[in-house]
Amino acid sequence: MTTVAHLSHRYADVDGVRVFYRETGPAHGLPLLLLHGFPSASHQFRRLMDALGTRFRLIAPDYPGFGHTEAPEGFTYSFDGLADVMDGFVEKLGLDRFVLYVFDFGGPVGLRLAARNPSRIAGLIVQNANAYEEGLSALAKETIAAPADRLGDLFTLPVTRGQYEDGAGDTERMAPDGWTLDQHFLDLPGRREAQLALALDYKSNVALYPQWQQWLRDHRPPTLILWGTGDRIFPPAGAHAYLRDLPDAELHLFDTGHFALEESLPEIAPLIAGFLTRRSRLRLAVIGATGHLGGIIAGEASARGHQVTPLHRPAVDVTDPRSITRAVHGHDAVIVAVKGPDRLVPRAAEALLRGLPEAGVPRLLFVGGGGSLEYAPGLRFIDSPDFPPQYLETARDQAEALTILRTATTPVAWTYASPPPLHLTPGPRTNTHRTAAGDTPLTDADGESRITTGDYAAAIVDAVEHHTYIRERFTAAY
Repeated sequence: MTTVAHLSHRYADVDGVRVFYRETGPAHGLPLLLLHGFPSASHQFRRLMDALGTRFRLIAPDYPGFGHTEAPEGFTYSFDGLADVMDGFVEKLGLDRFVLYVFDFGGPVGLRLAARNPSRIAGLIVQNANAYEEGLSALAKETIAAPADRLGDLFTLPVTRGQYEDGAGDTERMAPDGWTLDQHFLDLPGRREAQLALALDYKSNVALYPQWQQWLRDHRPPTLILWGTGDRIFPPAGAHAYLRDLPDAELHLFDTGHFALEESLPEIAPLIAGFLTRRSRLRLAVIGATGHLGGIIAGEASARGHQVTPLHRPAVDVTDPRSITRAVHGHDAVIVAVKGPDRLVPRAAEALLRGLPEAGVPRLLFVGGGGSLEYAPGLRFIDSPDFPPQYLETARDQAEALTILRTATTPVAWTYASPPPLHLTPGPRTNTHRTAAGDTPLTDADGESRITTGDYAAAIVDAVEHHTYIRERFTAAY
């Protein structure tokens, strides 16, 4: 049976800006936030939304100064301003985690959002959205440097149409509707002034390239790169540049121009669908799932819809790299929550760093202890005479495992999770916890560091889903 997605058209008020947006797909699915480019608006995604909307939740807003969105008199048009409105839009819709699709202007708007709140970003789809100097053509550099009196032609129909047709492999596949509607919006009262202000502000994006590149290196979001090689504005060198900071990114080039979806949607849509499927439902191996904490973590991951493989002896020997490789092959990530005698925990850390690359598993979350956190600079809780002696052996093993991870030269994107030093208590998830990277515990207003097992498990699964705290220790508490 042929199915076609229902597409809704709505407005959201964000600090006086009436933001128009299109939405389709299952209401509770992992959202794909589609950020459009110049001189278009959310209508550029209509065919993509039709193609994927029966399976995935897609949301496409119009920025102020674009499409159907209505901005108040006196609105300041800058890329910071666009990002502020989109940030408010995301909060208004309650999007606490989403995959971000960035195209053209969507790059500087979306990367501002990502840098402000990295935990929101479940994945990144980059389509002809530049963040590197080598991704700027001579035409782009000339336009960015041009004064206002040389930019008037930028908002005329020949230039608008040229952005679609230049570099296209087959212009008969380029529907005229796109550039015709774009020009209609450009010709509305006040729109050219808004676009001129943004064109003059574009240099602010180039200045932020180093910060965005650092963000990509630090957070390593799962990324799909789609690029039309005939783009006269952002040549394919910009696509390849992402691989310096995101070596695990998936890159696909297409014989088309800037608006790649217009001509290459049949090839691009399945790639996006596959990427969203992988981001929505992870294959997680949980070693130690029969233990108390491991079982709670496995339950939290299963409740979120992930495919969880609980592993324990004899299915896996956590100290044997070959056994680990056989057991976890085909998974997206491994979560390990084990303890035992004879240095089981540090031996497991060593074996996992050897076994996971052989299995092709890039991600490890090691559930460690809080005893190696510091109550003062250089002073660990496990070294205090007041540390409970019954936990000392395990705490020292967990501290040694952290040292092994930190000193290893490894392709594994590991994360070490630490609960509060003393107060990890039974209890449900409340979603009121905080997390932070570092070696000191988080404390509440009374100076206490505590968390329930339910919230600690949620923090651990969050780190895996959001791909955060890569090669870092983080801790969680209220």
